[in-house]
Amino acid sequence: MKTTLKRLNTAVLLGMMLSVSVAANAESKTDGSSNMICATFSITACVDGIRCANGEARTFDMPEFMWVDFKKKSIRADYDSEKTADSPFKNFQSTDNQLIIQGVENDHGWSMAISKETGRMSLAVVGEEVTFTMFGACKAL
Repeated sequence: MKTTLKRLNTAVLLGMMLSVSVAANAESKTDGSSNMICATFSITACVDGIRCANGEARTFDMPEFMWVDFKKKSIRADYDSEKTADSPFKNFQSTDNQLIIQGVENDHGWSMAISKETGRMSLAVVGEEVTFTMFGACKAL
């Protein structure tokens, strides 16, 4: 009986250690040390003087998936099998709760925030007379 209890206690202890290890590993991958893939769920587009419109990425010919490469400091977007875009980012900061990434492309400024805890992502693209706000989620690769 004591042997069975020792084995059960050892199994429980190993399980707890594995859970803590997995949680720590998952957290470290959302700190900007690992590349990420992000999916866009919804977009709101606004044009100056015109009502805003809501939709999915394909509604606005925007990418559904983006790959964040922290070593190259760029975000690659695949619109379809023939159309891709690569946008370098200049600013990257890891706060206690989020990754903040910022860049400029085609006279538009953009800023992305990714929650370290949940992976939820918000992205804003701002131009002279147009804005896009995107919501989605990211996962470390």
